[in-house]
Amino acid sequence: MARERVYIDADLLIIGGGTAGCLAAWEARQRGGRDLKIVILEKAFIRNSGCLSAGMNALNMYINQGTPQDYVSYARYDMCGAPIREDIIMSVAELVNETVALLEAEGLPIKKKPDGRYLNRGKWNVEINGSLLKPVTASMAMQAGAEIYNRVFVTELIKIGGKVAGCVGFGVRDGKFYIARGKAVLLAAGGCAGLWRPLGHDDAHHRIWYFPFNAGGAYAMCKRAGAKMVGFDHRLVPVRTKDTYSPTGTLAIGMGAPMINSLGEAFMRERPEYVKLGGHTAPTPIRAWALCQETLNHRGPIMMDTRRGDPERVAGLKGQYLDMSPCLVLYWGCNDINPSMDPVEIDAADPSLVGSHAGLSGAWTIGTSRMTTIERLFVSGDALGAAPSRFISGTWTCGRLAARSILYYIERVDPQLLEIDPDELDRLEVRTFEPLERYQKCTFYTNGKPIEGIIPEEMEWRMQFIMEEYCGGRSRWFHVSESYLSMARKLINRMRHDQLKYLVAKDLHDLQLAWDVINRLDVCQLVIEQINYRKETRYPGYVNRTDYPNVDNENFDCFITSVWDPETDELTFDKEAYEQIVPGDRNEESI
Repeated sequence: MARERVYIDADLLIIGGGTAGCLAAWEARQRGGRDLKIVILEKAFIRNSGCLSAGMNALNMYINQGTPQDYVSYARYDMCGAPIREDIIMSVAELVNETVALLEAEGLPIKKKPDGRYLNRGKWNVEINGSLLKPVTASMAMQAGAEIYNRVFVTELIKIGGKVAGCVGFGVRDGKFYIARGKAVLLAAGGCAGLWRPLGHDDAHHRIWYFPFNAGGAYAMCKRAGAKMVGFDHRLVPVRTKDTYSPTGTLAIGMGAPMINSLGEAFMRERPEYVKLGGHTAPTPIRAWALCQETLNHRGPIMMDTRRGDPERVAGLKGQYLDMSPCLVLYWGCNDINPSMDPVEIDAADPSLVGSHAGLSGAWTIGTSRMTTIERLFVSGDALGAAPSRFISGTWTCGRLAARSILYYIERVDPQLLEIDPDELDRLEVRTFEPLERYQKCTFYTNGKPIEGIIPEEMEWRMQFIMEEYCGGRSRWFHVSESYLSMARKLINRMRHDQLKYLVAKDLHDLQLAWDVINRLDVCQLVIEQINYRKETRYPGYVNRTDYPNVDNENFDCFITSVWDPETDELTFDKEAYEQIVPGDRNEESI
């Protein structure tokens, strides 16, 4: 069925109107002038979409003390001393304070001390009233005069002669086929949640920590375009409040509440096996591993002991959570929990793939340019790999830096919009709407379910079951081995090769969900193969290799990268050397 088409041309085409995309648009306008045409494609509504949509109560990157070099040292330490892109993190750390000041001037309420300085939370955070976080961020893109297309779901990048020419997608409300070209394309469409089975079921299926509607589209599109991918041998296992999966940094850093076991021990401070690994300031993966060890050794449940926290700050705890996770306040009320008298239970949640929080997943980039190994394709935010600890303010800054690199590229190379083969557009249109067309040909059971087809929800459940059982989910305490990964590979590839042809979508909303499944399955391949390739346990708590339980610096003190071959559906692996820019012991913080 022929569909109405919408053709869009831009100098700078931004996919994803989130934290990085909005600031990239703003920076591009400041430096590129009024004639630069900036287009943003956003699958939801830009004012209230993405990871910041619920708000936050702190900015997770700010140089309160020390230097940018000290921040790089911290980010490196927090990844257990593992290789990170120090050049990228340094470039962000040098500009992040200026970016925060810009957002404050735009209307973001930042809490202050009596002397007028920002109210810090620990070394690297500042507290905010964050309910307006995304509206203020989106206003930067609107102020830049970017042409914003809301509710356009991008399905594929268009690649011509080794260069990215643009992308295609569909309108989730109007059903039109969108074709966008750009002289440069910035992909900033978030990370990936929902690969592993969540702890909640039925109506609570999407009650998880990471934004559930970030379904790996950025990673999958980069992979399918042939970009070099990195960091999928790592995943973030967030330690969060039980049942609501709300952030715990507010409790640990903001309130000074320690983790305790069922014996009342503040085990990170008291048990020698954890003290030697850094104690209560140990790297994030170690703290997740310690929680798992305490539970497996029958000393659970694990709590954050808010009774030992700063009494004044604990009193304002509910207000803190109303800025980012109001469901926790409701949960406390429903269960008669008073955090000043009752410790708050925590747990390890299902893994997520992120590039800008405590994660490494994303595309490999050339130097600090943010350009991938595919010409004209740039990435930022969670789509940028191997550069952790850039959440919120760091991602704003990363978007600005990406825009600078893109403008430099446009000025230096003077790229022109590429002509796209009409036959290729026809093929992409068929592929985009295939689940919807397939549904029209189905016959149905009396309950309305298709006989020949599989709805997105059921295919997602099957994928999550496989990843949970065979690729180290929460029920397996994040343990994996080559034999389990081999089974995961077999079953996921069967879904990708044999079962996707039965995926159906009854309407445009279902078509979004169908594409979420398609993208997640492509990301599953990256995860399984990169974890399998790294034959060591470098991130205990995140990825525990039972067959390779130790660190192997001789063979794996490097980045693992891979490129997908569409002809064979296999990944070609490489090792990228780690360059230490900031001197010092990688397993210690400088301040």
